[in-house]
Amino acid sequence: MSVNDFAIWAGIGRTTAWKEIREGHLRAVKVSARTIIRFADAENWLASRPQLFVPNAQPSLNAK
Repeated sequence: MSVNDFAIWAGIGRTTAWKEIREGHLRAVKVSARTIIRFADAENWLASRPQLFVPNAQPSLNAK
């Protein structure tokens, strides 16, 4: 997927996506002149993000 498509998929801005690539947190490959993020790399990036910890969080009864 393109960097723009990845940003939409991840719910982040394009600037943040490029920052993640620059800092080595997100793997991207060049295909001709395009920068592409493979789906596996996108999923690995998401899995590597820190988990949100909310102290004393109760599961919602209305959660779907």
